[in-house]
Amino acid sequence: MLGNNNDREGTMFIFSAPSGAGKSTIINRVTEELGNVYVSVSATTRAPREGEVEGKDYFFVSQEKFKQMIDDNAFYEYVDSDFGPKYGTPKAKIDENLANGKDVILDIDYPGVQMMKAIAADKIKTIFIMPPSVEELRNRLVKRGTDSLETIQKRMSMAEKRIAESKFYDYIVINKDLDKAVNDVLNIIKNERAKKSNSKVGQSFLDNSNGR
Repeated sequence: MLGNNNDREGTMFIFSAPSGAGKSTIINRVTEELGNVYVSVSATTRAPREGEVEGKDYFFVSQEKFKQMIDDNAFYEYVDSDFGPKYGTPKAKIDENLANGKDVILDIDYPGVQMMKAIAADKIKTIFIMPPSVEELRNRLVKRGTDSLETIQKRMSMAEKRIAESKFYDYIVINKDLDKAVNDVLNIIKNERAKKSNSKVGQSFLDNSNGR
């Protein structure tokens, strides 16, 4: 496993991708390889599905609790929809892990990325997982066999929008070969960790020099 330096504050690595690009698989593989990381858990107002665990899959909260968390500024980003379940990214656990030097992995779409950058841009690096092509993405969705053709078409329309948003991300990783994509993401995180460690050493040198 890759280590980390607890003398520095952690970084939030936000992953986005169109449905079927392999984002969840890559995140799972990356977190298995990395040391000292926390995978962010979202809060939601929907009921738990079979097999889901409180605090592992989601924090399941009432509508009233969700509204209170918004009022308390307890979310980095949230979706407060009147037509479906509400979802949000709670700050408390993320901030605790960042302060302890852990990097945080988040799975958020671009509207949420925008909300987070507005309040914590200096703590964030964004990674977009890109399918090899739109055609390949459609083939993956069809082979999955979990969606109707109508649903697949809706996912493809949304995918084109998500792909257009990729230009706003710090990094784009093409998932043509899974092992290579995982390695690319690991290298991104290692390089960002090294930058922060070097920055910490440089600042320490400056502080010592100024104290002479």
